[in-house]
Amino acid sequence: MLRFLTQSIQVKLSAAFTAVTLVAAMVAGGVAFYDTYQETHKLQDDLLRQTAAHINPTVQPRQLKDSDNDARIFVQTPVTPRDKHYLNLPDGSGNGFYTLEHDGDPYRVYVDNTPQGRVVVLQENEYREEMAVRAAWSSALPLLVLVPVMLLLTVWIIRRTMQPVQSLSESVEARQDNDLAQLDTQHIPSEISGFVAAINRLLARTDAAMRQQQRFIADAAHEMRTPMTALSVQADRLAEQDLPADAREKLYKLQQGIHRNKRLLEQMLSLARVQAPEAFCQQTEISMQALFRRVLEELLPLAEQKNQDIGMVSEQDVRFVADETAVYTLVKTLADNAVRYTPPGSRIDLAADETAGYIRIRVEDNGTGISALERARVCEPFYRILGTEQEGTGLGLSIASGIAARYGGRLELADSPNFEHGLLVSVWLAKLLPKGKQ
Repeated sequence: MLRFLTQSIQVKLSAAFTAVTLVAAMVAGGVAFYDTYQETHKLQDDLLRQTAAHINPTVQPRQLKDSDNDARIFVQTPVTPRDKHYLNLPDGSGNGFYTLEHDGDPYRVYVDNTPQGRVVVLQENEYREEMAVRAAWSSALPLLVLVPVMLLLTVWIIRRTMQPVQSLSESVEARQDNDLAQLDTQHIPSEISGFVAAINRLLARTDAAMRQQQRFIADAAHEMRTPMTALSVQADRLAEQDLPADAREKLYKLQQGIHRNKRLLEQMLSLARVQAPEAFCQQTEISMQALFRRVLEELLPLAEQKNQDIGMVSEQDVRFVADETAVYTLVKTLADNAVRYTPPGSRIDLAADETAGYIRIRVEDNGTGISALERARVCEPFYRILGTEQEGTGLGLSIASGIAARYGGRLELADSPNFEHGLLVSVWLAKLLPKGKQ
């Protein structure tokens, strides 16, 4: 309950508006009291002085020089000469209050018929109107000031309260695709805490389902390796026998099928390892020149069969900290794809360079390339471009893209800038600090 009160936007806005309204009311009341008190005090003093000046009806009435013209009182007594009358009332006017006009100005008049004669006391209405307008402004001005204050306060409170939500949104936006960690619920407004909790439960269920799927793929691929190896051994032994030509041809096709399935199982295991949350835990310093040499040694026999020129073109030995097995799998996968999917006699170049925050690995060839329409889908698991004669699993680029994503990087496909035609595969990997400096 305490957390709801401290994190609720509704409670914060209500408390802030109440506090601001009370302060504004107190300030407005104080200002109105002070202004009204001063004006009333001044008016009363002025009226007292004027009353004293007119108190003796037998003496010619006089006006005080320091009296406020808007608040001055005019008195007509029986002894006031006719030419000094400010207003000429018709004879027979009874006692009471009247509102009359003189020279376009309204006057408030009080008539008192006494035995000694008529006494007329009058005052301009302008002062009363000014007092009413002043009182209206005194009441409205604090409200007018309160409106922008309320607006600024609302924006400030909402922005301050929603700052954790904004930070959470930015962190989710920066997450990798396979990051299903729970969202931080600290300092989240109470109004959306239930929504965030529901999202966390959904993430937990999704993570459990993905882990189950990954375990199934890994277990299935692992279990299939043993019988496939046994079949391969049996096929190799059978090939050593003296077989008729048609049987040997069928055996060759069987061996090719076994080889394809073994490769599929290996890539499925690689994909499962890449997607596993505990992957890439062994961080060591890697030399890209040494890693390229390892990849070339393994792929050189296949490249020689197709008379392909494959080699390193970068002179700089880029060094960085990462999981060597993962980076090796990445480079080997991209280079193996280039060897398999480029025609005989092609050229394949491997290179690596670095920027302030990233390592860039490039595999470039002068083959047929990949069309711009296909580039958006070739990284999907098991997707293969129609019309290619080379047999494959459709997992290579998906594995490479997954490794790049796990290192906060990306994989990009583009036309080769150094050849008339071909493909350039660029992979950016975010740099890691060596152990002890993280």
